[in-house]
Amino acid sequence: MKKFFIYLCFLSVILLLQAKNTTSTATNTWQKSTSYKQLVRSAAFNFAIFSDNEGDAPSSKKPFQHMVKWMEKDNDAFVIGLGDHVKAVGKAEFITFLHKNIWWHSHFYPCAADGENQYYGKGQADWGAGGAFFKEVELQNNPNVQIRYNGVEYYAKIPVNGWTIHLVQLHYPDQPPEDTIAFNSESKAYVTSLISQIDKREHDIIIVCAHSRYGFWIDQLLLEQKKIIMEKCDLVLSATTHFFSRKVVPGYEDHGALVINTGSITHPIGYVPPGYVQVSVYDNPPALVVQYLDAGKTKPHLQKVDYAFVKNLGGKVEELKIKN
Repeated sequence: MKKFFIYLCFLSVILLLQAKNTTSTATNTWQKSTSYKQLVRSAAFNFAIFSDNEGDAPSSKKPFQHMVKWMEKDNDAFVIGLGDHVKAVGKAEFITFLHKNIWWHSHFYPCAADGENQYYGKGQADWGAGGAFFKEVELQNNPNVQIRYNGVEYYAKIPVNGWTIHLVQLHYPDQPPEDTIAFNSESKAYVTSLISQIDKREHDIIIVCAHSRYGFWIDQLLLEQKKIIMEKCDLVLSATTHFFSRKVVPGYEDHGALVINTGSITHPIGYVPPGYVQVSVYDNPPALVVQYLDAGKTKPHLQKVDYAFVKNLGGKVEELKIKN
């Protein structure tokens, strides 16, 4: 009996040590990476986000060429656009690229913004005209996508490796100057109602996008609407400023959705380089590693300080800290 008791104690210690080691490994998945390549390849999958190329394509701008090449090497599952992908009528390099590149044609989920309104309509203030851009990638034929009756906003459910990405694209162009028109109450009610109804589980990621006028559309919501978005979503994305940055929403300093402006791939402003957002998704524990990559360089590098964050799904938002 005594020997059996000793055996049980020994077995308990072994199991505790194994559990501790498993937890330690799980909580340090990305921190063990010493290079960009290692971090990306240790993920369950990766995807990309970019904005404000204003008609530019790989044939016209080196940063865009680098982005496309890196995304291919990283085996990205899909790419999200935040708008102003076209602008001046007659400059159609990007549309030509979308028609010719089979992967982009079927894996690109764009946002329509003022640039798209200008290209397809009477001007930037021609609200909703930019929805015609979706036809360039046949978004209306994508079984994962539900386009709203207004033709310019949609909800996509994207399955990847046992995960489901819930993507909502809203229409909030720079013009007209009245927010009641540019980002109307119907759009706000639509997104908050939709997000509220999603049955979010461990392997669900919720992303909401709008180009916006001021750089961060979350400020335009009512308090209760903001609470729904911040507490249920994982990524809240904006563009228009051409400047990558994170917004810390009061009351959600270290938790809730990670709110970022996605910068610009070919027309950056200030000291922020031309770039795009690369997201690496991890299983254990569930988390997103979000980096703004400098596409002006010849190869991608691990980003730190203000350019890289970790969104622990269902948990904290923190800066990416890797020892290398």
